[in-house]
Amino acid sequence: MNATLTTLKTEGLTSTVRKLGYTGWWIAGTVLCVLLGAPIVAARNLEPYVLTGISDGAIYSLAALGLVLTFKTSGIFNFAIGAQAAASAYVFYSFRMDAGLPWPIAFVLALVLVGLGGAFLLERMAFWLEEAPAIMKVVATIGLIVLLQSLLTGIYGTPTLQFPPFLSQKQVDIGGTTVLASQILVTVLALAATIALSLFFRRSRVGAAMQALVDDPELLASQGTSPATIRRYAWAIGSCFVSMSGMLIAPVLGIDINLMLLLYITAFGAAALGAFDNLPVTFIAAIGIGIATNVLSIELAAVDSSFVNRLYTQVPFIALVAALLFVPKARLIERGGKRVRKLPPIAQFSPRVTVVLAVATTVGFLAVPHLVPSVDLNQFTVGVGFAVVLVSLALLLWSSGQISLCHMAFAAIGAAAFSHAQQSGVPWLWCLLIAALAALPAGALVAIPSFRLSGVYLAVATFAFGLLAQNLLYPSGWMFGLDDHEPIVRPDLGLFDTQDDQGFYYLALAIAGLMVALVLGVRRSRLGRILQALADSPAALDAHGVRTKVTRMSVFCLSAVIAAVGGVIIGGANSGAGGNASGPFGYFNSLALITVLVFCGRRPVLGPILAAFLFAVIKIYPPMDSQFLTDYRGVFFGLFALAVALWPGIRMPALPQRGAQRANRSPAATRWEESRTAARTPDAGSETDGGKVLVGTR
Repeated sequence: MNATLTTLKTEGLTSTVRKLGYTGWWIAGTVLCVLLGAPIVAARNLEPYVLTGISDGAIYSLAALGLVLTFKTSGIFNFAIGAQAAASAYVFYSFRMDAGLPWPIAFVLALVLVGLGGAFLLERMAFWLEEAPAIMKVVATIGLIVLLQSLLTGIYGTPTLQFPPFLSQKQVDIGGTTVLASQILVTVLALAATIALSLFFRRSRVGAAMQALVDDPELLASQGTSPATIRRYAWAIGSCFVSMSGMLIAPVLGIDINLMLLLYITAFGAAALGAFDNLPVTFIAAIGIGIATNVLSIELAAVDSSFVNRLYTQVPFIALVAALLFVPKARLIERGGKRVRKLPPIAQFSPRVTVVLAVATTVGFLAVPHLVPSVDLNQFTVGVGFAVVLVSLALLLWSSGQISLCHMAFAAIGAAAFSHAQQSGVPWLWCLLIAALAALPAGALVAIPSFRLSGVYLAVATFAFGLLAQNLLYPSGWMFGLDDHEPIVRPDLGLFDTQDDQGFYYLALAIAGLMVALVLGVRRSRLGRILQALADSPAALDAHGVRTKVTRMSVFCLSAVIAAVGGVIIGGANSGAGGNASGPFGYFNSLALITVLVFCGRRPVLGPILAAFLFAVIKIYPPMDSQFLTDYRGVFFGLFALAVALWPGIRMPALPQRGAQRANRSPAATRWEESRTAARTPDAGSETDGGKVLVGTR
């Protein structure tokens, strides 16, 4: 009897959980937090921070809603929403402050130009990328970030532009706490947008078509609905939401694209907590992140530890990582994953060509100190360090199909560990080993999300880790400290002078050669074959009893170790290392590296070498060192990234022809067509009479 009652209770609880659903549990959790937190907020007089947090979260929720909407309908995770929001704010500033237009007119003009105009361009991007692999979608949006960042800073400069408030500043009393009417207006606007979009998706035919668009546009077209029209609606709504968010936040924080790129990670975190699908949960999560950030800013201010003091700024990043680790995997749907075209296989050189290239490359590198001015040699050494980092990234990306947007964090950990060990009196070569081993835990930690995530979700998770490392680990005493610098002294190995620029260059070259040999050895080993199978079909590998989690962990750890060695070379060339965001170990370089690696093709060694030259060396020579290209180099970089990512989709035929091509590629369809053709074709021994086929004997 007791067992029966227990079973019934368990079944009832399970049924309740299922009926409540993801949104219901979030609403229930929010209500519980309010009930438990209200007395604490009242007791500690935190009401102003809570209300400000609600207003801030409402602004970010608009961007998060736009991100979720476009991701649901295109499968494109728009990393560039911060840049797009900044573009809207800058254009709004030009119309309002420079041209002197009334703010409603300036607001609408900016919304039309950036919101709707940007939506048209983004919709074309989404169309050309609809069958692209995840890495190409990531490269395209990174290219857009770099393009907008370079263009906007070139036009408006790097200083933050102060923007006066344009909404009503009338003060309103709520429960004894004074808030601005503008804050109430923004919150109501975000709430209304969330409700309207949720109803739109559930009740309207266009909303349902938007959700079906990404998985099978051809089926949608067969029902008489234009996929292009639906896609344009989705991008127009989503892009306008992001643009409005940028204009609304401008009076609060000023206009600075570099700052806004980081601030809009809040939208990433909210979207992740909503499983990149659920609009009400996304809104609730954005509000929660806003409240947590504001409350913790005052609660942690009295703590002596500078590390703890900064934790409130990391709430969006922590929320993003936590969501990707703990949101049920079934809810993280790979949008359009069934329609993705495969990357072409890695082309192999013939043995003779391989030997010739290896000899030519080696001779070329050995001759560099004798061919370039001595003042430029250090930059070539930095290029060697970046080549090692890129070789490690190519091992991860091209061999196992996994995306990492945090590789410069591994390099920074290696450089910092090397410096600390060297300052403790450890010999140079032992310091190098310690630096490599120090990156192992970081590689293992980043590998954990890869157990359950792939494609764009893994890219977002590694991006969040890189940002956390930049903002939390780099300034800590474990790495570069508040001084943001740790010295790295070049070694005196006794055999030859490695303390001058030429000697250290040759030492870096020898270490890089060992790392390349290690990567090539791995590619030719059993692990390399398993990694290739992992890239092709993880499910098939699991079916054969291979422990894919161990494989993923192994390749991430090995890649982190090699990247750490590259970081030591970069730090040694510069006689020190730091964590400045604009320095060699800045988080943005992780995005740029994967983009330039894709530029240079799927070659495990030649591609990274060429990518390192393009990234680290070519910029010191004319015309790349001119002031114009220094200011707008990112524009050309971004355009090239977009061209590389979009060109395969641009070359493909329009949507109606794609379905016909797929049918023609089907073996069954081919055989059926051949049989019909044979039935219609007269036999060689047949005769015709008046158009009738007379089958006769031979």
